[in-house]
Amino acid sequence: MKFDTQRTLPFPILQMLKKRAPSALALLPLIAAAQLPSVGKFTAAPDEWLLSNGQAWHHQTGTAAAVSPLIYRAPLDAEKAVVDKAQRLFERSSAKSMALLDGNQIVWMAYKPPASPSKRFLSFSIGKTVTAMAVGKAICEGKLSLHQPVSQVIPELSGTDLGAATIQDLLKMSSGTWQGNPDSTIASPEQAQRLQSGAMNFLDLLATPKVNSAEREASGVARKPGEYFIYRSTDPLALGVALNKATGTTYAKYVEREVLLAAGIERSAIIGQDRAAYGVSDGNVRMHLEDWIRFAVWVKAQQTGTGCFSDYVRQASTRQIANASKKSGFAFDGYGYLTWTDHRQRRDSYWAVGHGGQRIGWNQANARMLVAFSNVENYMSELYEVYAEWADTGQKGPASGRTD
Repeated sequence: MKFDTQRTLPFPILQMLKKRAPSALALLPLIAAAQLPSVGKFTAAPDEWLLSNGQAWHHQTGTAAAVSPLIYRAPLDAEKAVVDKAQRLFERSSAKSMALLDGNQIVWMAYKPPASPSKRFLSFSIGKTVTAMAVGKAICEGKLSLHQPVSQVIPELSGTDLGAATIQDLLKMSSGTWQGNPDSTIASPEQAQRLQSGAMNFLDLLATPKVNSAEREASGVARKPGEYFIYRSTDPLALGVALNKATGTTYAKYVEREVLLAAGIERSAIIGQDRAAYGVSDGNVRMHLEDWIRFAVWVKAQQTGTGCFSDYVRQASTRQIANASKKSGFAFDGYGYLTWTDHRQRRDSYWAVGHGGQRIGWNQANARMLVAFSNVENYMSELYEVYAEWADTGQKGPASGRTD
């Protein structure tokens, strides 16, 4: 299988990012606490973020005892037009890596320098879907339950509006609490600096009244948990703290054991956490592209399997709440468990979506998947079009998620 590598793009994306977001670049280990960069109206992920290896206090994982196999094959005649379309899009866009998958078969994959097979890619909010998978594992182990109030797991939030929400409310981004900063982060600049230094941790942040109090309608009525979808960091960060409390280990170690090693990763990953070992559970996982592919294949295999966890993944990958306001995720009509659903170009697709153009796409009908990592989120409509066509080429194909 040939890996395509391309020259860097002619426009100075990196220089624009450095000019627009110097303070954000300084805070890159704590995505939840930084004002995220953009280029014009588009969210952005400079190489210093996208291809970095995190901080010394982040958790570096081991590797799976049994690595999940990946098979490389050439496109079939019926697939060549879509692969060519993906290649053209890759060449002219800010994409740094991209792959089209058929189960565990890699049909096409490309890198653009400085990205390469030796580099890890930062998840951004793709990591929310990783968190959702970890929560599902904890539920199936009896350590958490969907209808459990958050305050039962995190007693420090007792008596707060956030504490009154359930685990399921958090998975649906429907805690009813403050909607956060415009970029979905929830820390002030001062709090961000304190998180960076270790003077504050994520539990401290969640315990602040601004973060854990109900958002109010224009009428002054407080929003109730479970009723209104708002995309912000509060809910996944609270789930990360809940995993620390419920599992007897840290978020990072639990994600490593129950998700990444279970997915069969071949190379060490890096999972973000604060200095108190509370996870950056709204999106800070770094893996090599092939291991992101293994994660995608594993999720699909679980979605089509049997048992408690497969039942959970099926719920996670279908609409649990409407995206009525469209303040975030304009192209999606629904949200599952920290996963976007009901895309307008492929209604049965579900997506892990990250700031700056990071994407993993699946669909309910077959095992066709797409993985992409990018610098700027300015070509997503074309990417979604490519995926819709890719999914259509496998409409009658297997839905097992793996072809050994």
